[in-house]
Amino acid sequence: MRKRILPRWFWLGCGTAGLALVVFFLVGSGLFGWRLYQFEWKTQGRTALRFEPVSLPFTNVSDIAKKTGSLPFMAAVVLDVDGDGRDEAFLGGGRTQQDALLSYDDTAVGFRDIARQAGLSKTAGDATMGGGAIDLDGDGAPELFVARESGVFLYRNSGGKFTGANLGLPIDATATPLSIAFGDINRDGKVDFYLSGYLRNDLVEGQTKFTDDYGGYSYLFVNNGDDSWRDATEEYGLKRQHNTFTALFSDFDNDGDGDLAVAQDTGHVETWENAGAAPMRRIENPSVYSYPMGIAAGDINDDGLTDLYFSNVGPTIPEAIVRGDLPPEAPFNTDYMLFENRGALKFEDAAKQFKAARIGFGWGVVAADLDLDGWEDLTVAQNYAKFGQEAIIHRYGCKILRNQNGENFAPVEKRAGAVNRRFAISPMIGDYDGDGLPDLIWANLNGPSQAFLNRTPNAKSIRLAFADNVASLNARVEILAGGRTLHREVVSGQGLSSDQTASLFVGLGEAATAERITVKFANGRVEEYANVMAGAVLRPGEP
Repeated sequence: MRKRILPRWFWLGCGTAGLALVVFFLVGSGLFGWRLYQFEWKTQGRTALRFEPVSLPFTNVSDIAKKTGSLPFMAAVVLDVDGDGRDEAFLGGGRTQQDALLSYDDTAVGFRDIARQAGLSKTAGDATMGGGAIDLDGDGAPELFVARESGVFLYRNSGGKFTGANLGLPIDATATPLSIAFGDINRDGKVDFYLSGYLRNDLVEGQTKFTDDYGGYSYLFVNNGDDSWRDATEEYGLKRQHNTFTALFSDFDNDGDGDLAVAQDTGHVETWENAGAAPMRRIENPSVYSYPMGIAAGDINDDGLTDLYFSNVGPTIPEAIVRGDLPPEAPFNTDYMLFENRGALKFEDAAKQFKAARIGFGWGVVAADLDLDGWEDLTVAQNYAKFGQEAIIHRYGCKILRNQNGENFAPVEKRAGAVNRRFAISPMIGDYDGDGLPDLIWANLNGPSQAFLNRTPNAKSIRLAFADNVASLNARVEILAGGRTLHREVVSGQGLSSDQTASLFVGLGEAATAERITVKFANGRVEEYANVMAGAVLRPGEP
C-alpha cells in the first residue's frame, strides 16, 4: 500500500492552529488570572444592618469619553432644605441635563424631584461637579454652593426656595472646580471654604503624571465678613499647581479650630495645621506617591482623636501602569490609607492593621455609624466610568465596612442589602425618611443613583441634629453610654464632590440611655444633656 503524504499546507495549518490555541490559552489564562487578582477576596462579616431599596428618579448623563466632554465627577450634597428634620439629596447633572433635588415621599414610598419647585436650574452645556450646603444668614435654611465647569454658584435659601448666581470667583481659566469644603479658618464666625480644582478636561494630558508641574489650581477663599470671599491661598501658604480631588477641615489636635487635609491626584495626602493665623503649617504624614481621592473623617478606635481614611486605586490596575512617569525607586502605594491619629499632630497608616487597605478602585469615602452599635463604619464608592468592559475590569459592589469594636473592618454590604455595581462617586448619608436612622444613597455617574433606607431592627440611637451653620463646624461630642465613652466630630465635606448631613447618628449599642452627652463648640460654647433616652432627637446650638 502506498503511504499517503499529507500536503504541506495541512501541517502549516495545524501548526498555526496549535499556536493560536496556545496564545488563546495564555491570553485567556492571563486575563482570568488578572481578574482573580482584581477581586477583593474578603468574606462578608456579621451585621444586624439592614437596608431597604427604594426608587430614586435620577439618572446622571455625562459625556466623559472625549476631550470635549466633562471630567468624570458629579455633585452629591445632603441638606435639610426646609428644616423639617428630613434630609434631601442634591445630585449634579451633566451638560445636557438639569440638576436634581430629591425628597422622600412616604405616599409614593420613594423619592421625587423637587428641583424646579425649589427654584433650582442651570444653563445648558454646564456640568455640575460638586457642592456643599451651609446656612449663611442664620434662618435655619442652608444655602447651597455648587461647583460647575463655569464657576462656583451660590443659591440662597428662603423657606425652601432658592435663588442663585455665579460668585465670579477668581479661578484660573485652566482649572475646573470640583469639591467645596467649609471651615472657619480665622475663627471669626463666618464661612470660609477650600475649593479643590482639577485641570480642565480638554487640557488633560494623562492621568498618571506625577513628576511634572501639571494640573489645576485649588483655592482657599476667606470671608470678607459680608459673605463675599477673597482669595487667601498664597497668604495661608497653600498655593500650588496640582490636580486635587477633595479636601476637608477637621480638628486634628483638639484645639478648637479646623485643620486641613487635601487629597491630591497623582501625588500625596497633604495635611496642614491651623496655627490660628496665616500661614498654615504643613504636618508630616505617612503618605507616599499614590492616588488619594476621597476623604472620610471619624474616630475609628474611639480614643477622642479624629482619624482620616483615604480611597485609592487598589488592585484594579497593574502597578506598572499606574506608576506612570515615576522612577522605579520612587516609593509608591496603591492601597487605601487609614491615618490613625496618635495625638500631637502625628499620624500612622494603620489601614492594613484594620483590614481596610486592599480594596478595589474607589472614590468618595464617608465615616458614619450605620448599624448604630456605637462604632463608626466606613462606606466606599467604587468603579471608574472611564474604564473598559467588565470582561477586563472587575465591577465592584461598593463597600460598607463594619467597624468591629475598633479592632478592624469587615465588608457587610451584601448582607445589609446595599450592593451597588454602578459607577459611584460618593456615598450620601442622611436621614431621608425622618425615622432617626442614617440612610444611604449611592451617587452614580452615567447611570441611575440608588437609594437605600435604613431598616436595622432594634437599633438604639440618638440623633444630634446640628444646625447646618458655621458654629457647628468641628464641634466635638462626648457620649457616656453603657459603660463606654463615644467621641464624634462635625466635619463638612466628607466623600468626594460631596457634603453629608449635618446630623450625627450616635448608636448606643445595647444601652437604652446615654447617661451624659457633652457638646463642645469651636467657639467655646458647651452644652450638656443628661439621661437621654434612645430615639431622642437633640438640636445642639439652638437658642
